[in-house]
Amino acid sequence: MVKEVHDEGYAVVARSDVEAAQAEASSRSAHQPKQARNQTAFFMALAIGSIASALGFSTLQEKVFNIPGFTYGGWMTFITYLTYSACGLAESTVTRSFKRNASLRDYALISILAMAGAYFTNWALNYLNYTTRIVFKSCRVIPVMAFRSLVVGQRYSALQYGAGALLVVGISLFTAGDAEGAPNFSGVGVALIAVALLCDALTANLEERQFFRIRTPASHAEVMTYLSLFAALESFLVLLATGELQAALAHSSLHRETVPTICAFSVLGYVTVCLVLLLIKHFGATSAEVVKSMRKVCQVILSFLVFPKPMSWKYVAGGALVAVALYALQRTGKKPVGADAKEKDREGRKLGGGGGNAAVPPAGAGTGTGAGTGDHHAGGGAVGSG
Repeated sequence: MVKEVHDEGYAVVARSDVEAAQAEASSRSAHQPKQARNQTAFFMALAIGSIASALGFSTLQEKVFNIPGFTYGGWMTFITYLTYSACGLAESTVTRSFKRNASLRDYALISILAMAGAYFTNWALNYLNYTTRIVFKSCRVIPVMAFRSLVVGQRYSALQYGAGALLVVGISLFTAGDAEGAPNFSGVGVALIAVALLCDALTANLEERQFFRIRTPASHAEVMTYLSLFAALESFLVLLATGELQAALAHSSLHRETVPTICAFSVLGYVTVCLVLLLIKHFGATSAEVVKSMRKVCQVILSFLVFPKPMSWKYVAGGALVAVALYALQRTGKKPVGADAKEKDREGRKLGGGGGNAAVPPAGAGTGTGAGTGDHHAGGGAVGSG
């Protein structure tokens, strides 16, 4: 037995208890470095996995557009959405989460915007280099900022507006470089990608409000499944209306690698969304944004390496301005401490949840393609053009 001194006098403690406490403290200190190493390894696995899957997505998608005679963006949109819905259904089956929280009406209406974003993006690639498409889609933040001001009344600082203007200059320079070197460049492509960005921005804001800022938020698997099913149906109707279906089927019969390649990059796009959502869940949105920014840089570099294009100083200068502007927007876009809590409280009162206890995630927490998909499968939020 040993004695421990307290204010009241002496207390008798079993030696085994003291030794057990010391052993537990020693075990905790020994486990902390190991836990930190495990967290680092987990982060690296998620980051490398999301970058690798996104690079696979963009490389395979660009490969499809390099197949001789492929100009069937609507056909690609249709197959992509079918694949997304299959992936979402498979995930729901594995996790046994079949409950639908959002309304079918909202899925049907928002899917029109998501499908339009994907359709116009793929159509634009008949007139633009793939790298220009990546840069344009990376700058979705501009219309998103504009629509957030209109839809949710968000206010931005002068520095953020300045970064947005710099972003426009960077995009213009990069597009000018494309106009010099791309044999099929056309202003039609710029107009189409601009329309796609507007559709994506609306999709992102409406997805956040209708799917993730409700009392019981929808899972990303639910959103991917239902939104993709509606979008696939809508894109199929567009194929019939435009007469593209018959020509696309004939082309895919002649070039049999087309459909499997589209399915393959669509699966990779879905995987990318899941990994980015895990990054946000375990390491925060800032870490996820850093990984997504690295991914975009890698996608542009890989595109130039795998599918060589005429180099121009405008590509370099425009890309640098875009990178600086996006970094500035990311830094200035951080909320002050407690902002998320106040926002949750406001949303909770709106929903009648009695304050911050309502099941409402912070902005962007559940938006897969805000999460996501950034620039691949998911247009504005969980599903879209990428």
